[in-house]
Amino acid sequence: MEPFVDLLDMPKDLGFDAERLRRADALIARGVEDRLYTAAVYAILRHGRIAAYGAFGHPQPDVEQPQPTTIDTIFDMASISKTITATLLLHCVEDGRVHLKQLVQVHLPEALDTPVGKLTLFQLVTHTSGLPPWKAVDEAATPLAAIMGATLDAEPGSQYAYSDLGYILLGIILERILQSTIDVLAQEMIFAPLGMTRTCYNPLVSLPVSLQSAIAATAHGETAKSEPSVGLVHDPNARSMGGAAGHAGLFSCAPDMVRFSLALMYPEQAVQRGLPALLGPLARRLATERQTDPAVGGHSIGWFTVPNGYLPRGDLLSERTFGHSGFTGTLLMHDPQTSSTVLLLTNRVYYAAENDGSAFLRMRPLLANLVASAIR
Repeated sequence: MEPFVDLLDMPKDLGFDAERLRRADALIARGVEDRLYTAAVYAILRHGRIAAYGAFGHPQPDVEQPQPTTIDTIFDMASISKTITATLLLHCVEDGRVHLKQLVQVHLPEALDTPVGKLTLFQLVTHTSGLPPWKAVDEAATPLAAIMGATLDAEPGSQYAYSDLGYILLGIILERILQSTIDVLAQEMIFAPLGMTRTCYNPLVSLPVSLQSAIAATAHGETAKSEPSVGLVHDPNARSMGGAAGHAGLFSCAPDMVRFSLALMYPEQAVQRGLPALLGPLARRLATERQTDPAVGGHSIGWFTVPNGYLPRGDLLSERTFGHSGFTGTLLMHDPQTSSTVLLLTNRVYYAAENDGSAFLRMRPLLANLVASAIR
């Protein structure tokens, strides 16, 4: 965590019971022993300062001389990519390029006279569009054609259904509006301004060769014969789209995600350290507070909120908590009421052939409870 050594503070000075907070180390280390993942990194923040962090296991256990995980190990962030897409969308809102109630067909004229064309950007970004959760987008001539050919599962706005297709569509729309690809947009508008030097899409192309040994391995498939892969996005649709899409493709590390967290969740502290705030206060409210009817579901512009079952806030963090997880075993979660942040990065899909992930899913709310119970 060298770039933020000045952010490190004694847990007790941040209002934590240090002994209780240290139990997070044992919980996460046990995940390596239980073969939930080969590598894990975590960081706990409060009031924009780092109270605890740790690194466990080996990111590439199958190489001839496995190196230990470090705080800088790079992980496939999976669906945390959606928070980047949503942030870019909110930049467009602030710049007067879009408003969230606009129809898809305003930006994609080819969607005119299709059910997709009548969806709003708000419905896409809050998973209330009625689009199915998933579809192989390489089955059609283009990803857009595949999504336009999808049948809606529900009346738009009536139900919450987590959908990769909605965010793939948002990525395509953003590329049309901003006249560039999603990876370049994210680099220019988010990563570079925040100094997120190890964050990118397609790390085998975007990062120096010297950093490739720092990428945690994932696996291509779900069988025992699956070969480990390094630096290739796990999500098949993102792979078919060249590794960068609105729903997946992001690779990052803990120090970079701390920068992202500061810029979004602790903007005053970010500015004090020479980092730009990601959004203005009104756009930030859209990102950090629920924007859906709770009877339909819990989602802000980009993040899970109460009462969303995908949000692993445990029993003690407040109902203001928001966050996002990734299928590969990643989590970024913040509770404004306690001013606390939980960051957990793992490569839990490495063992997909051995377990169904349920033990890992059970572990996340336990971590949330440990962190929350340590607040004094």
